[in-house]
Amino acid sequence: MWVWWLHLLAVLTLGFSFFPMALFVYGVWKAAGVFPVWLKILLFSLSLPLGYFLFGVTLIFLCVFAKNLFGLKIAPGVYTIHSKECLRWMGYNSLILIANAAFLDVLRLSPFQTLFYRLMGAKVGKEVNVNTGGLADLALLEIGDNVLIGGGVALICHASERGFLRLAPTKIGNGVSVGLGSVVMPGCEIGDGASIAPCSFLPKGTKVPPKGAWGGNPVKDLRAERCSQKRRGPNDADHLDPIRPPE
Repeated sequence: MWVWWLHLLAVLTLGFSFFPMALFVYGVWKAAGVFPVWLKILLFSLSLPLGYFLFGVTLIFLCVFAKNLFGLKIAPGVYTIHSKECLRWMGYNSLILIANAAFLDVLRLSPFQTLFYRLMGAKVGKEVNVNTGGLADLALLEIGDNVLIGGGVALICHASERGFLRLAPTKIGNGVSVGLGSVVMPGCEIGDGASIAPCSFLPKGTKVPPKGAWGGNPVKDLRAERCSQKRRGPNDADHLDPIRPPE
């Protein structure tokens, strides 16, 4: 029943969001009725992208309104899958998925994206560039100033654990860059000025120190690894594995 209710919520949210767009496009089409057919079609075509922006802005505020109306709030903790807290989490993130799929993923790096994140409870600083639609659990997310999040990054604050849902806040400091395709799990903290290499995986609770350069799967300190390799040197036994000729 809850899943069906989420589908109904999506239909209603999208339907009401399309209303201003349909009204605007219809008004343009009706007003252009006295013009030649080619001009009428041109005006109609131009009205569609403008109407799409009306749809997107309406969708953003309707998602926020639905969140507040139905009390779809999330908080850190561990909950059973069928608990009220888990159901609220499902509803909360379904609104985020709708907004991302229908509007925000098309307009990455735009003020509309940052506005939606803040209205949904995220703490987002100044000059933040988010080139991905993979952010979830926004109310548990804190992003500092001058942060760059690359394309395809998954930044989530939840994990499913054998019938339980774990929610934990994730914090990204000032001046951080998260490389293309990286995955940041719940409870992670990335210090000021740190950089995460592309395609990295940060397990739950990972703490990256300020100005650190980390990467890999799982993530590790890249500078410490390079220093360790320099100390070993090229003649280290780890680098010498001669192949014996057959006897």
